[in-house]
Amino acid sequence: MSENGEVDKISQLPDDALVAIISRLTWREAIATSILSTRWRHLYTYITRLSYSTLHPSERSKDKYFQQLQEKEFSKHMNETYDFFASNKDPLFLEEFKLHIPCLKGGNIKRLLPLVLEKEVESIDIRIIYHNKAMPGYYTFPRKTLINRKGGDLGLFPGLKSLRKLSLRSLHVDDRDVELFVSNCAVLEHLSIVGSYRLEKVSLVGHSKLKCLEISSSRNLVSIEVHDMINLVSLTCYKIQHRYSHPEYSIFLHNVPKLVEFNASDQRHVLGHILPGIASPVLDQLLHINVVSTEISNHCILPPLPVLNNLKHLKLQVNCMDGSRAFLHDFPRYWRCPSLQKLEIKLLWMSFEVYDDGYHALLKDLHETGMSTIKPRSHLKEVTLSGCIGSPVDLSLLFIIIKQAVALETLIVEPCQQTPEIRQRAAALAREYLKQITPVSTNLIIM
Repeated sequence: MSENGEVDKISQLPDDALVAIISRLTWREAIATSILSTRWRHLYTYITRLSYSTLHPSERSKDKYFQQLQEKEFSKHMNETYDFFASNKDPLFLEEFKLHIPCLKGGNIKRLLPLVLEKEVESIDIRIIYHNKAMPGYYTFPRKTLINRKGGDLGLFPGLKSLRKLSLRSLHVDDRDVELFVSNCAVLEHLSIVGSYRLEKVSLVGHSKLKCLEISSSRNLVSIEVHDMINLVSLTCYKIQHRYSHPEYSIFLHNVPKLVEFNASDQRHVLGHILPGIASPVLDQLLHINVVSTEISNHCILPPLPVLNNLKHLKLQVNCMDGSRAFLHDFPRYWRCPSLQKLEIKLLWMSFEVYDDGYHALLKDLHETGMSTIKPRSHLKEVTLSGCIGSPVDLSLLFIIIKQAVALETLIVEPCQQTPEIRQRAAALAREYLKQITPVSTNLIIM
């Protein structure tokens, strides 16, 4: 009972419930609970979710904040983190370990990661946040440290035997790191490596549990090879930045019978080079594709994409620049999906050109030319267009979709999330335009 006579119902909960509650806090907040009462004094030592962050979200882009953090707090904070973890012998099991720190001197992951892997940990999430004062490549994966710690046998770490999810963002790993680490993680299901500039030729063979694989933002990547992964469901390759000597990376997939989802960026239109290189049986497995596309030039000759015979769900995110109509001419490139049922398009505008009377001739021309080769599609049932501003691009795109999707059941139009004035105008223009061409059988929803 508290000093004012109220019953402390939380403290009456069993230890397991209290540990589950404080495991959702940061380690500093968890330690602070020890002063509540003798009932709470040692509970923090049993937490199963450890989260460390030295960054305040509102300060992440301010150089002055990073400089002050480096000079006064960062090294001390990381030393306290290490001491806490080293002294926290129990529990031997960790549900999650999360470390989000800036790229400053003193993080010393070489000391901390071996301690984490000495426990049976299910999820590891390490993120290095870069900024203007950061030292590129400062943090690298401590493979040699880990190997030396166990006399050359990584498999002796309990954490590698229990690890199910691994996310490394801007912690630089090389091809050998990935190969050795993954081969020793027998139950690993989710692997995400983002922002490593040391990756060149990623090769993953024979892992029976891996379901989701992401290799993104790796500017020196040449190839990804995946063989004999019988449970792989999803492959993600966003923002692969290419060296001049390797303008396109390659993907080799073999014996991935459950792969149904592919997520990628179409920078420099590399999908026209990558997808045709994937064996047809694998392409025919794909049911979901998510493409983030850069702006298309009106004069750019694009490589064609292969026909995706069984694709059911296509998501496109497109950067649109001032006055651009190029996406209308590029759209058929993504339209070669005879079984498509659900289409989502998100337009990201750099400026806001809206519809007026002067665009009638342009719309008519776009409707009548360049799109006649697109055949009616009886499978397409649901379409969502977000980011609508009432321009010739999005209104013409809606026209094309309505005319081609002869069995369309639901059409959702979501105006852009800019000023209320732009949003209201876009919604009014879309409503006025679409009511003239939308079939009665189609449920039109304007958000």
